[in-house]
Amino acid sequence: MIIYKPKRKGQVTKRKAMVKTGKRPAKKKAARRKRLPLLDSLQTRQNMQRLSVIIPVRDEERTIGKVLKQVVRLRPKEIIVIANGSRDRTIQIATTYNVTCLSYPFPLGHDVGRAIGAKEASGDVLLFLDGDIVIPAERLQRFVKACYLGADISLNNVNRFFNNTARIDAVSMAKSYLNRLLLRPDLGFSSMTAVPHAMKRSVAAWLGYDSLMVPPLAQAKAILQGMRVVQSASVDVLRTNRKRIINQKTNNLVKDLILGDHMEALSFLQSMKSERVFFFDQLRRRHIFGHIGRTAKLASNHFVLPNDV
Repeated sequence: MIIYKPKRKGQVTKRKAMVKTGKRPAKKKAARRKRLPLLDSLQTRQNMQRLSVIIPVRDEERTIGKVLKQVVRLRPKEIIVIANGSRDRTIQIATTYNVTCLSYPFPLGHDVGRAIGAKEASGDVLLFLDGDIVIPAERLQRFVKACYLGADISLNNVNRFFNNTARIDAVSMAKSYLNRLLLRPDLGFSSMTAVPHAMKRSVAAWLGYDSLMVPPLAQAKAILQGMRVVQSASVDVLRTNRKRIINQKTNNLVKDLILGDHMEALSFLQSMKSERVFFFDQLRRRHIFGHIGRTAKLASNHFVLPNDV
């Protein structure tokens, strides 16, 4: 693993210093003023002191610069990029920004980068993103703000994007089913599997950083423990998520992975509660089946009178 450290706090080295002449600087200042309403002084101070942004990347040279451009607007305490198996210019582009880049020459697999980034982070609040989905800073701040206001985990509310039932696939049904098992049907299709989402670092530590490698398992642990899990902004990652080659195969490996993650979460719930978790069987008298032989013998010594007798 290679670690690239930022040169100086708050520095973006992407561009050389420009000589300010004529009216050009005034135009740039005017453009910056339009973005000032994003954060008030309190939010800026909180982000600079408390926010860690974690971005796993692999061959994201087309989008990582745009993603980081929005993240920088949040003015976070730190940005941690976990590059794994990248063969393009992703690392070179990322390191032109004020980031700490952990570079692995091999792919880590889904969600492993999140767990590594969370363990390396020093901020009180962790914001998880993907390197191929560009999200405006204004929306990202809503996930962070929810944690500042007391939420333990702040999820992407994707429910509004499932008005079309054609979008409800096996993975979506698994997310909804897990939330129902956890007695949180209000969460619908929202899940820690999807980005963006934010959480307190203390929560990640309590759950175990390694549990973040299996997001549904971490979500089940958190809700079962009574942690405050909320939904914040809505970002349509279904539409914007870049389709990788592995996602386009007939035998979809990513789909199978996520379904397996939910089975792991279900197994955990059963081990903590019961085989039926919270759905107790109150309608069947199952114990009667054990006496079926005795019941048949009793029935042979009785008769049923017709209704008109």
